[in-house]
Amino acid sequence: MSDKHLLAGGFGFPLGFVVATLVVLGSAALGAFAHPVAVLVALAVATAAVSATTTLPAALGTAAVSWGLYAGFVVGEFGQLTLTRPTALAAAVLAFSALAAFGVSTLHRESRSRAAMKPVRAVRLTPPVRG
Repeated sequence: MSDKHLLAGGFGFPLGFVVATLVVLGSAALGAFAHPVAVLVALAVATAAVSATTTLPAALGTAAVSWGLYAGFVVGEFGQLTLTRPTALAAAVLAFSALAAFGVSTLHRESRSRAAMKPVRAVRLTPPVRG
């Protein structure tokens, strides 16, 4: 796998942290904590967007931060992490979102790099010179 077009984990994870935090803060400002599934969907989309552009460890770190914010502030109170059935399901959804987005973007990058490296067949336009 070529990491040529990936955002390095040193930048990808902080980006994921900021994006997830902004999603939760925006959800709080809109009063969306009354609809935790909507917040989970927004976090899954944000996690997928970051995961598609960064390395696998940064993608999984983004999913973990998203889960912590969801479990601690959306479902829980005052940042206290609680492991209940809804938060366990949220962890699975966010991990799947990160892995799926990373996998699809990796396949896309690999197919593009293979297409770019396709050998060019030389075609002779004139007959060989004999003599």
